[in-house]
Amino acid sequence: MRFCRVFALLTAALFLCASRPVLAAPALWLVQGPVGKVYLFGTVHLLREGVQWRSPELEAAIAQSKDLYLEVADPASLDSVAAPLLKLGFDQDHLLSSKISKADLTLLDAELARDGLGSESKYEHMQPWLVALLLQLHPATHSGYAAGNGVDLQVRKEFVDAGKPVAGLESVATQLHVFSDMTQAEQVSMLDQELQAQPKSGISSLDSIVDAWQTGDQDRIAKILQFDKYSSSPIYQRMFVNRNESWAGQLSTRLQQPGTSFVSVGAAHMLGPKGLPALLSARGFTVTRISISQTEATPSPSSSPSATSGATPPNAAPPSAQPSASAAIPQFLTPPNGWTSSKMPPSAGSLKTDMMWSDPKHHGVVMASHMDVPGGPGSISLNTFDSLFQQGLLSDSSVKLVQPSKHVKICNGTQDGTLTVISSQKVIEEIVLAMSDRGYVAQYMRRMGSPEDPVAVRSLLSVCTPPLPAAR
Repeated sequence: MRFCRVFALLTAALFLCASRPVLAAPALWLVQGPVGKVYLFGTVHLLREGVQWRSPELEAAIAQSKDLYLEVADPASLDSVAAPLLKLGFDQDHLLSSKISKADLTLLDAELARDGLGSESKYEHMQPWLVALLLQLHPATHSGYAAGNGVDLQVRKEFVDAGKPVAGLESVATQLHVFSDMTQAEQVSMLDQELQAQPKSGISSLDSIVDAWQTGDQDRIAKILQFDKYSSSPIYQRMFVNRNESWAGQLSTRLQQPGTSFVSVGAAHMLGPKGLPALLSARGFTVTRISISQTEATPSPSSSPSATSGATPPNAAPPSAQPSASAAIPQFLTPPNGWTSSKMPPSAGSLKTDMMWSDPKHHGVVMASHMDVPGGPGSISLNTFDSLFQQGLLSDSSVKLVQPSKHVKICNGTQDGTLTVISSQKVIEEIVLAMSDRGYVAQYMRRMGSPEDPVAVRSLLSVCTPPLPAAR
């Protein structure tokens, strides 16, 4: 199951970039059809801030393209991730501790404690494959790498800002099924391999992959990933062959239409006889690898390319739906005395800010927010909501420390919530979560070094959530 460990890391977007100056020459292909053209670009999904990876040839390809294809149309959307993750990554009926050995349970507790991720009890309802991925992902995100800096999201922003359509080649559920379709025995073995791996080698081996990626050395990437050794394994079939065949079919249809498209997917999908370049060549299209100038990486452009006209590609992501005025959320938090209401920050994805209050001494703010959850009222538990929220915090590279959450009483001791304290370079934040018809979030943020206001902390515990409607 060593193969599972290596490729799980890649699917979890653990491609890393070194911070030293490099020549930007990641591989880029041009595929020509009867009337249409497609650029293929193998990407990395997780980078440190400020890493430069562009080349003049890449800039030209992006500028020429009228639309963009990604693996998933909006990789950063919690709305698209939450529902399939809850369905495929959690098991409400069987505890993790009943699936793995006592020895692995002890190792898991120790590793979680060492990484500041709490204890195994927080992960009891997660499937073994998801726990394994979280353990693999944590070292990278805790070392300054973030999905927000990744190639796909940066390219996506350019196309969106320019008014160019963005389409997804598959759904998040398709990606998660690569692991969730494994048998329980395979999942347990995957987690066991992760726990037994000493010392942890994920960062160093991924650094090697990125060194090869940055120079466009496809053969070296394949060698590091041991593609020849694992090409006949079932997970290789699910992770690469099946998905690449599906994508090649979609792109074949696209190449029968006029215009130029840009395709940005994980670099491993370009490798070998089952990679996208080879599959499209086998279908009769002309595939040419573009020679990249050996120049130092160029910075991201300060402005987006101008929008060009063009038909919306199949499965293009629709504009984000805006909440209706009738779905107003009542104030559910009693603010600290003397604090004044303030202009609210923009909502971040699925987290909608309802109210914000500022400290008259300008030391901090208190916010009340909510988050709709897939499946409607009662679909997930407080523990599951807390676990998902914690994983979101842990994936944020700006967060330096996340203390294990603890259960607290809210709403004058009549309801249950969880309390988490996080620290970044400039801010300390205390967060209370509650769950009923939707998820409720109360936050107290103050600058690092500012004194804690006990009244503000107590205000978080004043959160009261509406009761769920009685079951009929």
